[in-house]
Amino acid sequence: MHHVPAETGASRVDRRVGEFRARVLEAAQALFASNGVEATKIDDICEAADVARRTLCNHFPTKAHIVRALSREAVSRLVALIDHAREEGCTNHERVGLLFDGLVSRTLETGPVHRESVGAFFHVAHGTSGATEDELRLSAAIQALLEAGGANDLPPDTSIETFAELILGAIYSTTLEWIHREDYDLEARTAAHGAFLVGLLPVDPMNRNDKRAEQERHVR
Repeated sequence: MHHVPAETGASRVDRRVGEFRARVLEAAQALFASNGVEATKIDDICEAADVARRTLCNHFPTKAHIVRALSREAVSRLVALIDHAREEGCTNHERVGLLFDGLVSRTLETGPVHRESVGAFFHVAHGTSGATEDELRLSAAIQALLEAGGANDLPPDTSIETFAELILGAIYSTTLEWIHREDYDLEARTAAHGAFLVGLLPVDPMNRNDKRAEQERHVR
């Protein structure tokens, strides 16, 4: 009979801290989505999460710390979406298509969201001095997606870095437009950006490489 080691004190504490933080962030996310960040007070979050203000402030000294934590979670979900597209696609044409399909699906599945709260998350992730780490995570994930196909799986004379910047720029621009424009159709515009970028990529990179090699032989 195998002895199952008892849960250590440290692991119990870590688990409880994780559960506490998750409860607070879930409550804050719901309040931000319905009321916005500015209108939501720390006491509102304490009441919704059923926690004492003093205990909450031990983990999140200010509301800005909660916004930062939620922003990092949003970046992590986006990185996971990019990684999934990289793993599931066979070519960059498929991978970029899967990524934007995933972005569109996420838009459709997301419930009502307060634009001001999304703007606050976006600002923290991309518009502050501490945002470099999150920006690098996104950039690295997109470059890894394209590197899975290699330079030959891109438009002619286009580097992986350049195409990664185009993808990231499309994600940023649609998000910002939606934040600032009530009439902006995020689903349609995300799909349109994705279709444009996918259309630049070779459908059959191996066949394209064979044709290029044949053309080079004729030149010689």
